[in-house]
Parts: sequence; structure tokens; C-alpha cells
Amino acid sequence: MHVGEILVKRYVIIQKLGWGHFSTVWLAKDIQFNTYVALKVQRSAPNYLEAAFDEVEILDQVSSNWMKKEWLKSLQKYFSEKLVEHGAKPKEGERGVDSSDSYCVQLLNCFLYHGQHGKHFVMVFEILGVNFLEVIKRYNYRGVPLDICKVMSKQCLIGLDYLHRICKIIHTDLKPENVSLCLT
Repeated sequence: MHVGEILVKRYVIIQKLGWGHFSTVWLAKDIQFNTYVALKVQRSAPNYLEAAFDEVEILDQVSSNWMKKEWLKSLQKYFSEKLVEHGAKPKEGERGVDSSDSYCVQLLNCFLYHGQHGKHFVMVFEILGVNFLEVIKRYNYRGVPLDICKVMSKQCLIGLDYLHRICKIIHTDLKPENVSLCLT
């Protein structure tokens, strides 16, 4: 990848956001919808490609269950305000329900990219903010203020409830650096 490169005539690479053993993550502009996205570019080795397919299968479950009646009932219990199902127009004092109410990252798209180092699987995600570890560091490891901690904890637990009970997925690597905040 390089800054300015355009993938699948849609995503313009802006800058590298991070990297790990299996992939790199890039900030990109989606010129089809005039929004910004995060592109997770998997390494080209065949075993990494297989792992990416497994990840997409899980992420597909996450993005397709948030409108289930069982989940919508749970959200009514979690929030005191009246929630209106997706597609219905909220009245005063109500708010609409959308995929962000699952408190889980949303896979927006995926595709194969043929680059100079081989075939890469690319997953397109919404842009997220810092992770819990960054929040902990900002408070010099001396404890996050209780009001902030309560909000983050509630949202994290709601997300885990959604994954476990609704999607039948167990998060097996829950740690501060693997929980990101939404940008609001």
C-alpha cells in the first residue's frame, strides 16, 4: 500500500493507522459514499487468507443479527428511552435503533486485492477511536474516572451480551487493547 493508491476504484489510501503480525490497517476515503473507513489488509500468505475468511464469517454474524426481536427487547431494558426499530421514524423522545447499538465493530465490505507482494484479503470497517489501553494510559495508569469507567463498562458488557447471547460468539481475546471506542 502507499498513500494515494486507489483500491477497487473506490478506496483512496490516506495513511497507515497501525500494524500487527497478521495485517496492516490503513485510513482510506470511500469515494463512493464520501466517508472515511479503516482497511485491514491481511498478509498474503495462504494461512493468513484462511484466517481472514474465518474472521469475515464471524463478522458477518455480528453485522446481521442486530435487528433480531430478541436483541431489540434487550435494548429496551438497557436504555430508559423509547427505542424505535430500524426503518421506523422516531417521535419526540424516541431514538432509532441501528447497528451501533450492538457495540461491536461493523464490517462494511471485503475484497481481494492483488498487490506487488501477492494476493491480500482486505476488510473494510467503520473508523473507530482509541482502545481502552490508550484511555488507561491517558490517566497515567492511576485509574479512569468512575463516570467514564461506568459508561465504557456498560457499553462493553452490552457488546459482549450481544456477541454471546444473540450471535452465539465467544470473544476469546478480551483485553484493553482489543476494545476500541466509537468516534462520536
